[in-house]
Amino acid sequence: MPAKLSLTLLALAALIGCKGDPKTTESTETPEVKMEVPAEETANPQAEVYKGEMADSQEFCFVSKSAVTIADSEGFNYSFLRFTVTDGDSAEGTFLSSPYGTDGSRGSFKGIYRENENRLQTTTTYLAEGERYEEQRDYTIGADGIALIDESGKPVMKMPVVSCEQYDKEMKMYRQNILKKRVNTSDRTRLKKVKEVLEFGYTEEQLDNMRFMELQIDLDNNYQTEEYLLYIMDPMVCGSGGCNLLIIDDTGKTLSNTTVVKLPLYMPVATIEDMQNKGDWKPLFVWSQGFRKLTSEDGSYPYNASMAPEFPENELKGHPEKYQLVLDYLD
Repeated sequence: MPAKLSLTLLALAALIGCKGDPKTTESTETPEVKMEVPAEETANPQAEVYKGEMADSQEFCFVSKSAVTIADSEGFNYSFLRFTVTDGDSAEGTFLSSPYGTDGSRGSFKGIYRENENRLQTTTTYLAEGERYEEQRDYTIGADGIALIDESGKPVMKMPVVSCEQYDKEMKMYRQNILKKRVNTSDRTRLKKVKEVLEFGYTEEQLDNMRFMELQIDLDNNYQTEEYLLYIMDPMVCGSGGCNLLIIDDTGKTLSNTTVVKLPLYMPVATIEDMQNKGDWKPLFVWSQGFRKLTSEDGSYPYNASMAPEFPENELKGHPEKYQLVLDYLD
């Protein structure tokens, strides 16, 4: 288990390199975004590094966002960190570092907030390149932001402070951009072959106008097969409790049909260990009068999501090293 920050930084740099051969120069900003913004970047709204007032004393939010161009493609480097202080000095929070829209590293932490020293001391658990790690991390906090303290005591990976409302806005934008690249909402080839859909008696015109979302995903820890989440949003299959979520295999066969489902939908993050669990189906976590855990039996999930066991929302959202958002409503 690596304990040195340098290994983490090297891993993040490698992730950026995997995106392809840069054909144009990258932004001067890196995942360790500087809090001092050069004048030429300040003039470019895409390269803006957000600043704001310190949130209230019990909740702190930090975001950095910088534009980057790789292989003629525009994107952003993102860093997020958020924590809450309770019982005087007990701190708990999450972070995400995503160079150019990659998975990067993400995790959660617990620790002590020493207000008189402007210091946050944590034990951090995080996921990077498919493996989980745990290490001690200390941060220094000022009126303008937060910075990780390296082994030499120097501040690195600085992030400006923002209001938590701005944090939520930036996080939503980040997630929406990823989902829009991964979720199919236009190719109806698979939709029009689903037996359960055809049995409703839709006309061709109705199928052409039906709202749906489809996502290819690995649910059985077997990368040689393909599964698809098919979420159908139509009055004939939706009610006040939610809509239908179907699981389709790569032959077009419906493995599962779950009713009373609302989004967002989470599932366990993918790890290298998954390759040792071939054939073990992953649970899904959906909203149905609270978050519910849907456990599969050979690819078949519960028919009625509202009857499945409840699952704590703070567990899903507070541990990004364990759970990932894979489907949500698109703006």
